[in-house]
Amino acid sequence: MLAKEIAEKVSEKKQQRKKLYKRTLIVVCIAQIFGGAGLAAGITVGALLAREMLGTDAYAGLPTALFTLGSALAAFAIGRLTQKLGRRRGLVAGFMAGGLGAVGVVFAALISSIILLLVSLFIYGAGTATNLQARYAGTDLATDKQRATAVSIAMVATTLGAVAGPNLVGVMGQFALSIGVPA
Repeated sequence: MLAKEIAEKVSEKKQQRKKLYKRTLIVVCIAQIFGGAGLAAGITVGALLAREMLGTDAYAGLPTALFTLGSALAAFAIGRLTQKLGRRRGLVAGFMAGGLGAVGVVFAALISSIILLLVSLFIYGAGTATNLQARYAGTDLATDKQRATAVSIAMVATTLGAVAGPNLVGVMGQFALSIGVPA
């Protein structure tokens, strides 16, 4: 009788873990699609804004360089924070920093401040680092046999977003104009 109860509890825990794994992977994929789209569009818009504000293409690579540097430094910081406080808190902090950078980019466009734009793109890089690290959250609950598939699914979701993002820049630019923000 005791062995049967233990077997039932083990089976129940496996089912719960399986459901949680599927839900987590779905959330990770949705986040990767939106994150990939936003980050890819952000790089495009950052370069266009810098060119517009500076009046030359000579420094068009500067926003991307700052964005990449911000991403590299944020990856380290978010990794340390994740080790200390857990993956969820680390990812939340990273996405919040990336969001703060995105808000800064919008304000930089509104007031035509190249300094604010460059600083904001540096901070915006935290979103990329976080998006890259979030892929692996889908593997936390995966079994050994599911782990590679889970990462692959998350990477495909990122790719879908990264392809869609720059293609939405024009549409979102029109929306921005309709609410009084520079395209």
